[in-house]
Amino acid sequence: MVTVFPQDRHRIDGGVAGVARYLVEELARRPGVKVTVIDLEGRAGPTTCEQWESFIVYRLGKKGPWRFLPGTLYYMVTGKRQVRSLLGQINPDIVHFQGFTFLAANCRQPSLLTLHGIAEEDARWDNRWGVLRRPRRWLLKLTEAYARRRVSHIVLISEYTRRFLPAESSIQKTWLIENPVTESYFGVERSFQPGRIFCCARIRPLKNILGMIKAFALLARQFPHAQLRIAGAPQADYLAACKQQVEANGLKKRVRFLGNISIDRVQFELAKANCLVVPSFQENAPLTIAEAMAAGVPVVAANVGGIPQMIEDGRTGLLVDPCDTKSISNAVSKILSDERLACSMGQAAKETARKRFSASLACEKTLRAYREILRILS
Repeated sequence: MVTVFPQDRHRIDGGVAGVARYLVEELARRPGVKVTVIDLEGRAGPTTCEQWESFIVYRLGKKGPWRFLPGTLYYMVTGKRQVRSLLGQINPDIVHFQGFTFLAANCRQPSLLTLHGIAEEDARWDNRWGVLRRPRRWLLKLTEAYARRRVSHIVLISEYTRRFLPAESSIQKTWLIENPVTESYFGVERSFQPGRIFCCARIRPLKNILGMIKAFALLARQFPHAQLRIAGAPQADYLAACKQQVEANGLKKRVRFLGNISIDRVQFELAKANCLVVPSFQENAPLTIAEAMAAGVPVVAANVGGIPQMIEDGRTGLLVDPCDTKSISNAVSKILSDERLACSMGQAAKETARKRFSASLACEKTLRAYREILRILS
């Protein structure tokens, strides 16, 4: 499997890394299945090899004069040869790409691509590139479209991504396989604290953490004991802006930035949370929503991308306009002020998650896809 993969065995940085870990661990438990991971972490240096529980992880280091390029550009320009060389040594029956569309399009072995984020859409909200943001988005749109036309087999994690598949392409088949959640989330014992709001996302503009803080400022007047707890790896300048917003609203004692916390700590936070909030401007199918649902936590989330296919509005959670802070605060207020509603939504969410998001189900569907591809190509 070619993917980004967690560096730390106890924590996960980003949804794709989480999906990859949960799926790899489940695949590796199956008789006759041997899994090798190539982690494209994007650091400069030598390639290293690690033995995890029952699989091997190669950390592919960037090298040569192009090593200072950002990850996507590096793998397009020169990194693809490194990946191809390592795959030649491993000689797998099939290669599963978690993202990295351009690499999947140039793979010489039987392969399968899972489409996660829509890179050209996510790029709208990436302020790190300054005046280059629009040219970068244009380049991503061209390269992603080119690569999607060349890939033969694709996994969709939501029907939302289907609209980004080109009409004329080499695609032979697609499978809908929703993101897997590891079993421990289904075992979370809820003992939520009224007014405790949890937000688990990378702290960057795409995730609209500033909007969440502004919505919480409205909630804080209505619920004197409410608290907002934000977990996720930060983008430094955006984190600074978020903290400034917190101080401007006099919320320093009521908003906590927890950093990139461990899996156990995420589950602890979910156990205590009155609700999870996902106010992003753009998403496909966030793993954090599936995890919260598995833990029986009601979710307030943006009505964007593939999220409406995950949440049944009014039953397993509430959908909001991410550009309207009042929409966010009103939905959260509805859950905080009605314990019966919160409990019923949480229970319905858990039942839905069990039917749709278990790692064993995703594993079975993925193995069927592998076998079908190998049968077609044999």
